[in-house]
Amino acid sequence: MAAVIAALLASGTGPASADDGPGIGRLSARADRLMREASNAVAAHEKAQDAVRKGERRLADVARRQAAEQRRLDALRATLGRQARSEYQGASGLGTMLPLLTSSSPQRALDAGVRAGRGDRAARQLTDRVTESRDRVADRRAESARLVKGLKAQEERRSAAREDIEAKLAKAEAEVRRARARVLAAGPMPTGGGNCARGDVGGHKRAGKGRTGRTWVKPVSPATLSAGFGSGGSFWSHRHTGQDFAVPTGTPVRAVGAGTVEYVGCGDGFGNQVIVRHADGYFTQYAHLSRIGVSAGDHLAVGEVLGLSGATGNVSGPHLHFEVRITPQFGSGIDPLPWLRARGVGV
Repeated sequence: MAAVIAALLASGTGPASADDGPGIGRLSARADRLMREASNAVAAHEKAQDAVRKGERRLADVARRQAAEQRRLDALRATLGRQARSEYQGASGLGTMLPLLTSSSPQRALDAGVRAGRGDRAARQLTDRVTESRDRVADRRAESARLVKGLKAQEERRSAAREDIEAKLAKAEAEVRRARARVLAAGPMPTGGGNCARGDVGGHKRAGKGRTGRTWVKPVSPATLSAGFGSGGSFWSHRHTGQDFAVPTGTPVRAVGAGTVEYVGCGDGFGNQVIVRHADGYFTQYAHLSRIGVSAGDHLAVGEVLGLSGATGNVSGPHLHFEVRITPQFGSGIDPLPWLRARGVGV
């Protein structure tokens, strides 16, 4: 869908387009509304996703505490069993009374009685501890059941939000296609495809394959953060949909995490771009590249170079435009910096 919207926006119809990729100011009012609704659905998805993560951590903590309490309960029961066997080893429960009945010394009999009383109190205390531990185990099980139920509800909310995102973006795409058909007479429209400046990336890709010491990395380094997610201003018709990294043309651009190349395109507002699908369900986009060194379907290691930075598409200067998306489509992006920081990347 990104290519369709970007192609329409790059055709020259309507007000000035965004510097980075396809802003939505040129779209029809209906498409604009759908894109905004999709953005709200993205926020709902991330809220549910965060709740799921917290719930999973809470459930794991409860499971650990339940297992520890169960071990304590098992140990207490074993101790109580040994004590009971020792206490009732004599017939008719005479184990504690036998010293009293057979002692020839009144003092010894008294001492034995005291010890027996202490033993009874210890047994009662042990029994109480077993009961308390058993109740705690039951509480942990009930808490786990509540958490599982809550997680299921959050998963359903997350799934519903994702479906809402996809539905809104599909409707927006249909609206854009209709608008595109109306302006075809204005002249040829740029499309993705072609060779997209594919080729050698200066040996960086091969060198990048060895950078697997971390799970996630920066897309470019060193770099200066410039325009951020949600920025407004004269360069964007609505809002900035990613994070810009100011780097010179030709800087190696790396996959922030292991994944599979979902899409390679060129010729629209994003210029030469690559979209990577990651195992956790997120997608990352790398735009305005001067050179692309990968193809759709390629499997990338963390830190593997996928292209070189540049100034292709609608730009005011060389930089990397980086997005994190819920789906591959334009319009499903979230703020990249918190996403990277949550994965241990210092940006």
